[in-house]
Amino acid sequence: MHMIYKVKLVRRPLAWQNFARVAMACACLGFSPAAADVIEVGANGTARVYSGPTLFLGNTASPVLKPELKAPVIATASTPLKLIEPAYPLKLHPTLDAYVTEAATKYGVDPILVRAVAWQESRFRNSAVSPKGAIGVMQLMPGTASLLGVNPHDPRDNIFGGVAYLSRLLDRFGGDVRLALAAYNAGPEAVTRHRGIPPYRETQNYVKAISERLSIR
Repeated sequence: MHMIYKVKLVRRPLAWQNFARVAMACACLGFSPAAADVIEVGANGTARVYSGPTLFLGNTASPVLKPELKAPVIATASTPLKLIEPAYPLKLHPTLDAYVTEAATKYGVDPILVRAVAWQESRFRNSAVSPKGAIGVMQLMPGTASLLGVNPHDPRDNIFGGVAYLSRLLDRFGGDVRLALAAYNAGPEAVTRHRGIPPYRETQNYVKAISERLSIR
């Protein structure tokens, strides 16, 4: 639908200056200019149409450009922790230590972290069995071992299963070592449910002990 506008020319030079001041004030305050077309009629009767927001200064007219919207900054993963191997009262058997190194390399987990978990879980003893039924060096529960497809009574399987599980937890919790440790002790669902380290004394002491041993803040 075409509309015809009747415009009466009024010579008021100061009107444009006032309009410019208002436009500038609106721009500074964040107001959006009107989107309607503006018709300027010259002294000789010619008409010029300005589409979209336009700023008039003196005898010139410039389109008002909208500021470019910048993409939101997405947080990236922090630099991996550089762990320092602590001193343990007992040494991990060379054969078991070789399994730790092999599994850590395969699943992309720091072997220093694996040994810290193994010490906290079993004191490096392959024969260790917890009151709840966790087995071996990294104390795999039979159900967890079954899901991982490993034999918890086999030293190599036990360590590979434990490191694979720890790797999954690190991935699930965005590389947060403390949350992964809490999940290794109390289960990932407990960490998710409590949105952090669960308020269980055993789990909190577990995370604290390993964190202090590895100087994790």
